[in-house]
Amino acid sequence: MRHRLPSGLESLMEKYGDVVYGLVRRVLAGAGRTEDVEECVSDVFLAAWKRIDEYDMKKGTLRTWLLILAKYAALDARRKLLRQQVMQSFDGHAAAGASVEEKVLTKEASAELLALVHALPEPDKSLFYRRYFSYESIEQISQGLNLTVKAVESRLYRLRKWFKAKLGERRAE
Repeated sequence: MRHRLPSGLESLMEKYGDVVYGLVRRVLAGAGRTEDVEECVSDVFLAAWKRIDEYDMKKGTLRTWLLILAKYAALDARRKLLRQQVMQSFDGHAAAGASVEEKVLTKEASAELLALVHALPEPDKSLFYRRYFSYESIEQISQGLNLTVKAVESRLYRLRKWFKAKLGERRAE
């Protein structure tokens, strides 16, 4: 596996596939379908393949390391799936009870928000997209943008505050 041979990945999946699948299935219970579980398991093994250099035998077994990767991947997937379900539910309720005027206003508000996002300078635009559209964790964003976790949190806070102010100004007009 450390030499990134395909046979190493295959043997890893054969040896630990069932235990990883079981953990992911338990974490995603009630939130995802079988396809979601299988996709998450694939993501875990892909992450293990890419990050094998991070594995330290002194800290634990390969099984433990894989299960930690699986736990966090499954929790991320669960959050994403639950957000999607909430948004679909919200969209369904909004569409069912919304008048034509309400639908037009909702579309205008969405367009307005996207225009504000597109006007953001970098790295704020990337940060916003990665957090609120790609659902990346703050840690992932900080690594990807070479910022500290605290810097990412501060920028997100300022962005949310800025958006509230801008949207409030436009609604007052």
